[in-house]
Amino acid sequence: MLIQSAIDFNLEISILDPDPSAPCSLIAHKFVHGEFTDYQTVLDFGRKCQLVTIEIENVNTEALKQLVREGTRVWPQPEIIELIQDKCLQKKFFQDHNIPTAEFVLVEDSKEALGYEHMLPAFFKLGKAGYDGRGVQKLLKRDDFDDLLKGPGLLEKLVDFEKEISVIVARNQDGEIRTFPTVELVFNPQYHLVEYLFTPVLITIQQEQEAQELARKIISELDMVGLLAIEMFVEKSGTIVVNEIAPRPHNSGHHTIEGNQTSQYQQLWRAV
Repeated sequence: MLIQSAIDFNLEISILDPDPSAPCSLIAHKFVHGEFTDYQTVLDFGRKCQLVTIEIENVNTEALKQLVREGTRVWPQPEIIELIQDKCLQKKFFQDHNIPTAEFVLVEDSKEALGYEHMLPAFFKLGKAGYDGRGVQKLLKRDDFDDLLKGPGLLEKLVDFEKEISVIVARNQDGEIRTFPTVELVFNPQYHLVEYLFTPVLITIQQEQEAQELARKIISELDMVGLLAIEMFVEKSGTIVVNEIAPRPHNSGHHTIEGNQTSQYQQLWRAV
């Protein structure tokens, strides 16, 4: 979808993907089979490009930093991708910048997490390697700690929410910001994946404005160039808290291809 939108801008696109049969291989000007996480693969690929952007954040950021040092434009910035790759760093960023988010504690393992049993019901989220429902575990009782996912992460108090919403925001190098209308996300309760969404979302005008302002604040505080998706909860009290962010085209924005004057993919190209 990102390649298809690039046609409108007369861009020549090279793609790096670990799947040799990836659909994008059929329409990219150049396709390279390789791993996103391999330093040399990413470096060699990027050295043949004038500009590098991403559609998944699980990429070797050290290679991207080296590309920047060598003069290649990389958007979003590697340091921001690195921060967002780790949910623990994400939550600390929210905390440090007074961005409302669910109560949480950072833990190294199940033994340390058990010390926060009083926070139940809660979710345990792995710091790294978690996306699209992976690396997330619901904890309702003490026994659930026995099978806790292995690795550092965060224990997050369960939010009593009415809706889960998302705002996609784009920011260019001049600091200009544009947002898409807020949408409501409905998740599969078993797999924690988006099943469908509603737009326009049924929230108050004040809540809509608050969600939009949070999106603008986050991308500005990051000083990020590119496209950012912000997932939020609308609590039953009406309060909005930020859940997590993604520095790329998002499944809460696929509808923008047909449903909006400009798609999220076009906005990414305009931003970078």
